[in-house]
Amino acid sequence: TGYFADRRYWSEWVPADLICESLPGQFRNWFYSLLTMSTILEKMPPTKAVFGFGTVLAEDGREMHKSWGNAIWFDDAAQSMGADVMRWMYCTNRPEVDMLFGYKRSEDVKKEFLIPLWNIYSFFVTYADLDSWKPTGKPASFTQLDRWMLSKLQVLVREVTSCLEVYDPVGASTRIEKFVDLLSQWYIRRSRRRFWKSESDSDKEAAYSTLYGCLTTLLRLLAPFIPFMTEEIYQNLVRSVEPKAPASVHHCSWPSPDDSLVDADLMASMDATIRACSLGHSVRATSGVKVRQPLEKAIIFADKKLADQIAPLEGLVKEERNVKSLEFGLDKEALVDFKIRPLPRLLGVKHGRSLPKILAAVESMDQQALAAAFKTGKSAKLSIDGKAVELLPTEVEVQSKPKQGYKMAEESGLAVAVDVNVTEELKEEGFARDIVRRIQNQRKESGFEISDRIDVYYSASPKLGQVFSKYSAYISAETLAAGL
Repeated sequence: TGYFADRRYWSEWVPADLICESLPGQFRNWFYSLLTMSTILEKMPPTKAVFGFGTVLAEDGREMHKSWGNAIWFDDAAQSMGADVMRWMYCTNRPEVDMLFGYKRSEDVKKEFLIPLWNIYSFFVTYADLDSWKPTGKPASFTQLDRWMLSKLQVLVREVTSCLEVYDPVGASTRIEKFVDLLSQWYIRRSRRRFWKSESDSDKEAAYSTLYGCLTTLLRLLAPFIPFMTEEIYQNLVRSVEPKAPASVHHCSWPSPDDSLVDADLMASMDATIRACSLGHSVRATSGVKVRQPLEKAIIFADKKLADQIAPLEGLVKEERNVKSLEFGLDKEALVDFKIRPLPRLLGVKHGRSLPKILAAVESMDQQALAAAFKTGKSAKLSIDGKAVELLPTEVEVQSKPKQGYKMAEESGLAVAVDVNVTEELKEEGFARDIVRRIQNQRKESGFEISDRIDVYYSASPKLGQVFSKYSAYISAETLAAGL
């Protein structure tokens, strides 16, 4: 009441732009008292916007009580979880839904977002230190992958800004999480070799510039959400190489999107390409073929619009799905074997003792032609003991499976078939990639730096010895081996 009595502060602070009404008991009572007094005494609302959370519950869904042993004190949580983890938990929880708060959820937040974000930063710093790279601000010769990532970044800035302007932290944080996932699982994974190669050229410069731009912009977007982690990264990533930069990330201006970098067509193409690669990965997973095992061919079945979007990024699809060639087709049924299975429960009642002969007749007919007819709603004409029999589409089940040697996955108008036959030559190349993976694991376990040269000694069967010999240049280059 003293606040309302001192009118000097009223015009300056009321109505407030935003207050947070989130806790039960005394705090919530304060909120309703404020609302009542402002309405009655001043005939105006005390705030322009109110942001409120549902009740914060323990991870088991019950209210927190000391006697139940599920209460978590703020100081304990901040010490063990970290304040930024707690903040991100709140920011990603829909405010109208009760929040389940606990240590398991905090670990999930770290694994799903904060650790991947830190790993992106760590990856960049590791290679930038090796190359003594510093931002120059000069135009770079960006690849399609770079331009796509920078375009997505501008869209992110625009969307996060729009969300925060209407007090929607969930919408903003969800978009940031998706962007970080794309940056880690797609851009960096597809660009890893560009950073890893020894020579410093325009391609490597473009990769550094792109990733640095994404990271520094992300820091400014994330500063209100996770202020401590962003400050830690900012001091090393920006201040260490740009002494004239603002002293803190929290002194930086809010980023503005650069519309000249937005390429809607490229983003649509990359989205379609990512979908195709995801389906290709599903095919490998269901067929038991390892990602490292090269395969001969993949076929994408899509309409012309979708195929035209994926075609410019054909090389990326081949690398990502580890296939030698990529083809496009319109009719996926060319790679499908059909089997027509008449339904005895319907046909037995209708045709009685003629059922076995009907089953045999259907078995001997062209299954592809029958499937095509039934799919268009047409019936099939049979001759059983000199009598005409009509087989309706509702009286059969049309079963399908990929032709021998192929596996297929499809989703929303897009299908990907992969030739899963592994020839001896492909098998040898797969062995070479497995050898590289094992040596890389040994490098890591032995504590070698990324740039250290090593000598590799091996003892192998004649078959694997042949792989070492045939792929010696590849193995040496990938593992930085001075000799095998």
